[in-house]
Amino acid sequence: MQQTNFRHYFKIGFWFVSLSTLLLIAYCYHHWKNIKLVNLPVTNCDLRAGPCVTTLPNGEMLSLKITPTNMPVLTSVMLEVKTQELPIKKMNIHFKGKEMDMGEFKYALQLKKSGLYTAQTILPTCVHDEMIWHAVLKVDTKSEHYTVPFILVNQKPRPMHS
Repeated sequence: MQQTNFRHYFKIGFWFVSLSTLLLIAYCYHHWKNIKLVNLPVTNCDLRAGPCVTTLPNGEMLSLKITPTNMPVLTSVMLEVKTQELPIKKMNIHFKGKEMDMGEFKYALQLKKSGLYTAQTILPTCVHDEMIWHAVLKVDTKSEHYTVPFILVNQKPRPMHS
């Protein structure tokens, strides 16, 4: 008798798990299908001269600022991204060297105050006097996934001449 009850509960459990899995897959697919992927062009901007601003298709402005602006190697730099009213779920920035493969560096930007996201980082050094980095800001909202590319140049400190 107990064997029969076990089989009965096993079948019910199996069908419950199967149905739950199918519903979860359908929900995830529906959510994934409705997220709009927006790849923006590289901004024509030099972050050493000040913040770079890009405009999203909805008119929202997004600006990236690095302090100190000369981006010295092996020195802590502060990344700041400002938005107007974009409802951000998550924001990351990815760095990858252009001329030299030094790996990819990913940093999460955290909400500091309304519309301001920050991250502290150190950009690695290279044997060259200048290092060109490709930076891609990845911004997730409820319905869009934005990729915003930037090109950054950091320089080795110049020796002081007496």
